[in-house]
Amino acid sequence: MIAPMEKLIVAGPKRRVHELLGELQRIGVVQIDALRTEELPEYAYSPEEEDAAKRWQRVVQGAEHALALLGSAPEATRPFEGGLAAAESELEPLVHRADVLTREAEKLREEIDLIDLYQQPVETLAEMAHGLDTSRWLAVLPFLLEKEAELEVAAEALGEALEDRYLLAHQPLDGRVAALAVVLQGDLETARGALSRKGIGELRLTGPFAGLSLGEARVRMRERAKLAPEELENVHSALTRLRKEAEAPLRSLWTRAMDEAARLRALLDIAAGRFGFALFGWIPARLKGKVEEALAAHKEHVVYTLEPADEHHEADRVPVTLENGPMVKPFQMLIEFLNIPKYGTWDPTWVVAVFFPFWFGMIVGDLGYALLFMLIARLLSGLVKQKKPLVIEFFGIHMKPPVVKDLVFVLNAMIFWTVVWGFVYGEFFGNFLEHLGVFYVPGHGSGLIPIAIPRADTAATATMMILIAIAFGVFQVFHGLGVRAWLSLRHGHMKHFWEATGYLGGLVGLIVFAYTFLTGASGGYNLVMYAGFAVFLLGIVMSRVVLMIAELPTQGGHILSYIRIYAVGVAGAIMANLATDLGFSLAEKLGILGVLVGLVVGLLTHLTILALTMMGHILQPIRLVWVEFFTKFGFYEESGRPYRPFKSVRNDAGTAS
Repeated sequence: MIAPMEKLIVAGPKRRVHELLGELQRIGVVQIDALRTEELPEYAYSPEEEDAAKRWQRVVQGAEHALALLGSAPEATRPFEGGLAAAESELEPLVHRADVLTREAEKLREEIDLIDLYQQPVETLAEMAHGLDTSRWLAVLPFLLEKEAELEVAAEALGEALEDRYLLAHQPLDGRVAALAVVLQGDLETARGALSRKGIGELRLTGPFAGLSLGEARVRMRERAKLAPEELENVHSALTRLRKEAEAPLRSLWTRAMDEAARLRALLDIAAGRFGFALFGWIPARLKGKVEEALAAHKEHVVYTLEPADEHHEADRVPVTLENGPMVKPFQMLIEFLNIPKYGTWDPTWVVAVFFPFWFGMIVGDLGYALLFMLIARLLSGLVKQKKPLVIEFFGIHMKPPVVKDLVFVLNAMIFWTVVWGFVYGEFFGNFLEHLGVFYVPGHGSGLIPIAIPRADTAATATMMILIAIAFGVFQVFHGLGVRAWLSLRHGHMKHFWEATGYLGGLVGLIVFAYTFLTGASGGYNLVMYAGFAVFLLGIVMSRVVLMIAELPTQGGHILSYIRIYAVGVAGAIMANLATDLGFSLAEKLGILGVLVGLVVGLLTHLTILALTMMGHILQPIRLVWVEFFTKFGFYEESGRPYRPFKSVRNDAGTAS
């Protein structure tokens, strides 16, 4: 449900504003909104406050920078207890050491990469040069070619530019060609330009090897190839020691600085005169007592008022937070991922909690697949217990432990219904247990457990399953339109009320017409059909939306969309049966060896099918809720403001102060 909200207005002497904000930040339940009035201007920083805001923000940035360099991340912890100057003094040497060590490590890594890349070419080229690149009269141009045919291009370029005043030497080098041209010092730039025009670039060493002759570079690389890895290891050890030493102080500084900076930013949302201030905010009604208790300590200095938010006239301004029971709350992430409902409307989380896992189980309906999902749930539960995030870099996914915990709950609900429907369908990796005589179709064999609905037998079960799916569609579409009508009537939006009511009547007429057409029924059914279409026409007249005539078949089509619950599921079941039948056929043909081969091939085929279809099995049921149901009551037409209380970063982390 959408939590009832209350407005909070606090006024008092300006000298108490910092203390009050500290108290509100501590309890962490008030969302502060900017208050702008004609009587009081907005709060203006004093020079001291402006300076403090900038300096605390620099402490935040410095701590985050140092933690990132050390391979760590900011986390809320016990805050630094000193003042601003003390925080800056403690931060500066930690940031400096992290910067110095990180730059040194990067420099050494670049040097090692250069050695790995160029040591062998330099060895070969230095051997060919014989020290000529140190001559006072001669110059050496080293270069690497991708194929030997390019030597002719180089020789042609040099011949055209220098005639016979050059020497070209080369040696093969790991699929490439190491080459150098020896020219007179006065011809160096001419030779360099001639080669460049043919797309042949000189091999130029960079970093610590820049400016060295080939012989000097060879000696230097040999030395550094031995020393640089040891030096890098020492720097890494120093970084590890610094991380152990500095991580806790940096997080402590970050926590304090984040809170201080947030309090100073909050001042700008306050209205204040020369001596007084006024603050405006929102709180969930259930937390009203917490705010009153906190303000009681300031009762001699401030006055405040609390009153319920007006959902009819203030709905656009009121922040929204959802309050649901423990069985429904984890599913809120599937709502907030899209949108948050506007204040005064309706929270559909329970619909997602009931129907999404149920339909997922109905689609998958396989005990073997449920076991695979259980393994995934167990792995995710391990992350929750260890308080580790879920990180999948390939998809850019980074979920914090509380989110992973909710994900596990949702997954367990999906697994539960997959198991239930697995027994109903008698499926375990398709018809594996049916082959073994555990499940059986009554009248078509024998076994231990009768199959209630053999969905892969489409001739026997298709009609029933399609009707069940359509029944879900009727319920969902009618429910959504009913919610639309109720909300519209509640807020006095009569156009939308008559539009929703008209669609309800029109759908009743369509459904009854389809039933009588297919079955030949008559009598009272015709009266219901005519009454439904009459309500539909009344809805068009009262809402003045003539396009409802063209839209009515679309609304009926949304009901038929629910057939996908059956269609996607039965397609998956047939593919699973084929995978199992493939394994059993291999076992029958290859004897004892075939049993092992059949199991492996069958399992791999099942995993492939599951990998290819799982995204659809998840998206199809959630799509029916997100599209066919949510659009009926206008979920996407009006967005709410998420509730963002003013609080310490420690409140987000759940750490004690």
